[in-house]
Amino acid sequence: MKIKRLGNSIRSSIVGSLSAVMPAYFGSIGAKVFLTPRRNTSTQHWKTAYDKATRREVEVEGHRVPFWIQGCGPLVLLVHGWERDHFAMGGFVRPLLDGGYTVAAVDLPAHGEADGARAPLPLLAKAITEVVSTLDQPCNIIAHSIGGAMTVLAMEAHGLKPDRVVLISTPRSAEDYAIAQGKHQGLGRRALLNMVEQISRGLGEPLERFRVDNALLTLKAPVLLIHAEDDAIVSLQDAIENAKAGTTQTFWIPTGGHNRILGNETVIENAVQWLVSPIPRQVIPTPDFALSSH
Repeated sequence: MKIKRLGNSIRSSIVGSLSAVMPAYFGSIGAKVFLTPRRNTSTQHWKTAYDKATRREVEVEGHRVPFWIQGCGPLVLLVHGWERDHFAMGGFVRPLLDGGYTVAAVDLPAHGEADGARAPLPLLAKAITEVVSTLDQPCNIIAHSIGGAMTVLAMEAHGLKPDRVVLISTPRSAEDYAIAQGKHQGLGRRALLNMVEQISRGLGEPLERFRVDNALLTLKAPVLLIHAEDDAIVSLQDAIENAKAGTTQTFWIPTGGHNRILGNETVIENAVQWLVSPIPRQVIPTPDFALSSH
């Protein structure tokens, strides 16, 4: 483990030095990584979560977008994060089914079993909107990371109107997320600036336009923000800024990282409890977490 950490440190140092000399070249690499997700190779912790689900598809701008649905009752759509798939949200399936919900989970374009190699942000938001439209019933949404940001974009730009939304590890803005991703690769300041410019050109609009905090100022659906204080990809400060922007409830846990949080039983239990409550309310804190209203 120490050798691996040392190797990553050396690699980041080398990339940082080279990117200072060749910011355009390394900026293009960062932009490609942001727009072209790798297929998920992480461990599938909930392999059987969708065994009894029905697989369906919608088409979004020529891309086949699959989703899985099971259960009966009010609808909850599960939306995964960057370079993940519907299995990443599998920990929520059984508790939601036991709570009397219908559960649907989507693979966003260029993720999982969906078509495509590139995942421009507006396409992700359209895919979320189209799945909900196809199901044609009121819904709640539990979304992770960039999937949360694109859920908010779908609400802001495409008229998506969920009853309630749970946003887990969601960045304040797409630009914040891109920069965090670039820093993780070791890119220096000039390369990061170049990367943001190239991503904006690829999207056809400024990356800074995709702001969760700004959107939350105008959206009416009740929102629960869940975040781990040790998230190395999306900082807790991002979540705090999102919380300041709207009428939200917040649920911070001390550890859980960016992805492991999806398997945290306390997170799952209280997210479901928040959805079940007749009116979103403060849950009595335990030593494992703190929940508050803003």
